[in-house]
Amino acid sequence: MRRSGRLPRPMVRCSGHHRNNLCRLGCDAVSLQIAKLILYSRRGEVREVAFRLGGLNILTGASKTGKSAIIDIIDYCTGRSECNVADGVIRKYVGWYALLFQIGGGQIFIARRNPDVGDRTNGDIYMARGSNIETPVESALFKNTTVGAVEKFLGAAIGISENEHRPPTPTRDPLEANFRHALLLSFQDQNDIDSKQRLFHRQGDDFVSQAIKDTLPYFLGAVDEDRLFKQSQLDQAKRELRQLERQLRDADALDSSTFPRARALLDEAKQVGLIDERTVALTYEAVLAVLQRVVRETGVRDNLMVGDGEDVLAGLRSERQGLRTELERINAEIRSTRTFTSETSGYEREAKEQRARLSAVGLIKHGDHDPAHCPLCESKLLVPAPTVVQMQRSLQELSNQLEAVEAENPRLQLRLASLNREETDIEERLRDNQQQIAARMRENEILRVQQDSFILQARTTGKITQYVETASTADASSGLKSAIAASRIRVAALERELDAEAVKEKLDTFLNIIGRYMTQYSDDLELEHRGSQLRLDIRALTVVADTLDGPVPLFRMGSGENWVGYHVLAHLALHKWFRQKKRPVPGFIIFDQPSQAHYPPDRDAEGSIDALSDEDQTAVLQLFKLAADAAAELAPDLQIIIMDHADLKPDWFAAAVIQRWRKGEKLIPTSWLQ
Repeated sequence: MRRSGRLPRPMVRCSGHHRNNLCRLGCDAVSLQIAKLILYSRRGEVREVAFRLGGLNILTGASKTGKSAIIDIIDYCTGRSECNVADGVIRKYVGWYALLFQIGGGQIFIARRNPDVGDRTNGDIYMARGSNIETPVESALFKNTTVGAVEKFLGAAIGISENEHRPPTPTRDPLEANFRHALLLSFQDQNDIDSKQRLFHRQGDDFVSQAIKDTLPYFLGAVDEDRLFKQSQLDQAKRELRQLERQLRDADALDSSTFPRARALLDEAKQVGLIDERTVALTYEAVLAVLQRVVRETGVRDNLMVGDGEDVLAGLRSERQGLRTELERINAEIRSTRTFTSETSGYEREAKEQRARLSAVGLIKHGDHDPAHCPLCESKLLVPAPTVVQMQRSLQELSNQLEAVEAENPRLQLRLASLNREETDIEERLRDNQQQIAARMRENEILRVQQDSFILQARTTGKITQYVETASTADASSGLKSAIAASRIRVAALERELDAEAVKEKLDTFLNIIGRYMTQYSDDLELEHRGSQLRLDIRALTVVADTLDGPVPLFRMGSGENWVGYHVLAHLALHKWFRQKKRPVPGFIIFDQPSQAHYPPDRDAEGSIDALSDEDQTAVLQLFKLAADAAAELAPDLQIIIMDHADLKPDWFAAAVIQRWRKGEKLIPTSWLQ
């Protein structure tokens, strides 16, 4: 179910006090720990795995119960670009993955939709903050933020400040440490923990190894929090110093005896018309005075520039089009009027002829007569003739029409004369308009030539202005040298504060302390090179044992027992440092299958190690006891989570077990599969 809008109110109970605490999380590093891992089935069922805060958490169980998926689920919920949960039951039946983080006095709930079958990722992610968040129902989950926003929020929450690592050579871009980098220090999956080549999670992935090397000094605290601000100050100071040094070089380049640059500018000013060609200046001072006058007069010349005449020309052309349209209208009306006049004249001629014929009716006497006989000769007619009255009536109507036509003719002639005058006037205006267009086009051509000249003059004026300013600076070269000296002192001071050697010295000191922690932890494990001084080599990203025969890196140490042991103690030592120094790294470390070198899955016997040799039993017990002691030492700031097959008998181990996944109990409940 997808929704958008505000967060559902019933889900979060958050006091203003705790909201303010969460808002201030970016100021100081706060231990971020996992309170719950939550899965939602595609039918809306909920599966929760609760973790103990600030202590050791052991999740023991058989193979193929879902233990190893926990790291991938956490990684995906916190912003991993792809979901690396193995294809199978989990990917098939889970609809959403979710985490509930505890951080200071507040909580953060993050849920992310499981990608569809065949997909590697899904951008639907939901986040809520509060002081006591209850697990929401599946229908309440919807996309209310972005993966990138969640990453940035988590980084700010654990206290990652603005930072930047600048490589010593420009072959790589600067890198900013973020939450994803910090998370690499909190995971040790079963492929990491027994590797002799890789000490850190995803160290073998493209660019990840270099990213760890670049960001680890920041996470360890060897890089000052305000280093980025100081770096920007140094960049600005160097820019100012370069500008001052350039001004001094330009000033020193002036030669007051031959002054070739000044002479060349004077000649150029003559060529472009800035000064009279007859101007003579024989000394450097005279040439400089002329050039200074050119600079002063620049504003006056700028004001004399004539505006562009294209607008006027466009107006004239628009006027011409209007006149042509009006002329066409008048010509059409003249043609219509002339046609009407011609037709009226023809009608008048025909009507007069007809009236003349009808006038003969006056020869006939009025009185009774037989219409069947001719009124003149009294002969019988085949068709009866009109009566005299009818003919007289027709004659009268025709006379009336002739009078109307004769009255209209003068008005038509007047209208035709008026139209002819309008035609003549518009034709005259068109001729005048055409003359103006031709004149404006000639003026525009002159303007273009003038503007080209102005451009050349402006370029030359710019050169002269720069030269005059430099010459003026030369007069105050002593003050310029003093400014350069002060600027160099400031640059040197900032460089000392940002000295890479100072960072290296601090980093070496911190690594020595971490190495001492590692050495102390190794006393509790039966490892090769036990008793040697251990150190963390962050250039090679490995553990090194300094022996009487020389340094021995991890990849030259034999057996999986040593690789697992050194992985565990190195990360415990690192997180001890992180928690002591309140560094912006998540307050949890997760180990997956640390007993695998002694207790592989194929030898699992309900978690019991009784069948193992005494040496293997001792090694497994020592490894878990080291984790338990470290958790107790750093409580409540560090949360240690271990997923393993082993289920040991000591009370301290049993007290740390949070769940046992055996006899059908798994990460995915059996009921989900039905």
